[in-house]
This record gives sequence, structure tokens and C-alpha cells, in this order.
Amino acid sequence: MKSIATPVGLAALATVMMASSALADTLTITGDIAYRERIALPENAVATVSLVDVSLADAPSTTIAQDLIDPAGQVPIGFVIDFDSASIVEGHAYAIAARIEVDGELWFINDTRISVDPLTQTELVSVPLVNARSAGTTPPEEGDATGVALPADLVGTAWLLTMLGEMPSAEDVKATLIFGESDPSLGGTGGCNTYGGSVTVDGDGGLSISDVFSTMMACEDPKMSQERAFFDALGATTGYSVEDDTLTFFDADGNPIATLAASASE
Repeated sequence: MKSIATPVGLAALATVMMASSALADTLTITGDIAYRERIALPENAVATVSLVDVSLADAPSTTIAQDLIDPAGQVPIGFVIDFDSASIVEGHAYAIAARIEVDGELWFINDTRISVDPLTQTELVSVPLVNARSAGTTPPEEGDATGVALPADLVGTAWLLTMLGEMPSAEDVKATLIFGESDPSLGGTGGCNTYGGSVTVDGDGGLSISDVFSTMMACEDPKMSQERAFFDALGATTGYSVEDDTLTFFDADGNPIATLAASASE
């Protein structure tokens, strides 16, 4: 009996060791994705979060593993990516890519690289998303009336920053702004990052900009410092005027804090 039991015990032990080894090879990256706009996702929204190999700059990234969240629910949306450690190549670069789609149409995506070391990543990964839809087709934000339009002298024009207060815009730094044609929103580039926000207007030239969000790329000055000043000016705006293809934002004291010129393109 003893001679028979020994091989069986060894076989069982081998099976347990093989199973433990297989489990040890499976690693997990967890986190969440979110965007700053107050936009509710429809019930059929689908989120995809992927671990991708981004080592080759001139070639498409390779997906190692992904988490498909269907339905996506509402932000922040948690994700869990399980992957085989053997699929990670030493010396390669890896990142997390995320997107939210509705009926196959891209609504939100991350446009900055979220780098990770898959073999050592233990902290939660937070992935900021930006609106991938045009301003004219962005769904209304919570509390906004569907189809609310901004004044005609603001929409339909791409505006280019020329002055911040009394200082000219820095050379070779292009900050732009365009208003939504069918909803109270704006967006553009601050010179380094893309941004967006909500707009409130009244019939007496009053205008305020709130919920300004942007991507989180870092740039060298003067791009970075001018962008911060531009975003500060947007947040301080309480009024505007449009004269001779020039848009001027004013603060609460009536001082011009940002001047933009009509541009042929954004």
C-alpha cells in the first residue's frame, strides 16, 4: 500500500505545483477611467481599457490584454486587466489605452500616454479621457437644455489668441478657441494641451466659462506659462465683445483679459 500511495501523492503534488505556477504567471493591473465633463453616458456605452506595447514609434501599438466593460456605466469606471507575465518583453515600453464608444462611435479617449511597468505595477492607474466628438455633436451636459445655442457672433469662427491682458501672445505659441454651434461649450488648444469647458451667456454681453478641463501634457515655456495664463483668463471671464473680427473677454472690473482674432482655421 505504501509503495502505491507514494507515486499518487507525488502526482498530486506535481499537479498542485503546476497550478500554482500557472496562477503565479497571471498578473493584474487595476484602476479607473474618467472625464471631467458632466455628461452622462447612455446605457449602451461600452468602455475598453487595454495594456499595449508601445515600443515601436513608427508602428501601431500591440494589445497585450484588455478589459471590456459592457455596459460601461458612469464615470469613474473601474477596470481590471489580467495578463500573462510571459507576454511582457524586457526592454519594451508599455502603456494603458482607454476609450468609450456608443454604437461603435468614439465618444471619449485618452490622448496622453499612461506608461506602466506591467511586472511591478501595484498602484491603481487613473486614466483621464478627453472628448473625441466635435463640439457640434457633443451631448448636452447635465442641467443644460438640449439645443441651447450661443450667440451668432461667437459660433462658426475659429479664434486665435493674440493678447493676454496687455501682453501679446508669445511667438510660435498657437492658442485657439472655438464655440459649440448647438450647445453651450467651447474647446481648442492652449498651446500645449487640448481643452474644453462650459459657457453661460446672457443678453447684455455677459459671458462666463466654467468646468475648464484639459489634457495633461507638459511643455516647455513659453507654451506652458502662457497656457496657464490663458486658462486663468477663461475662468475669470464675465463678459465679451466682438468687433471687426476681434473677440475680447473682460473680467468683473471690465478689464480686457484675453483678445482673440478670427482665424481661417482652428
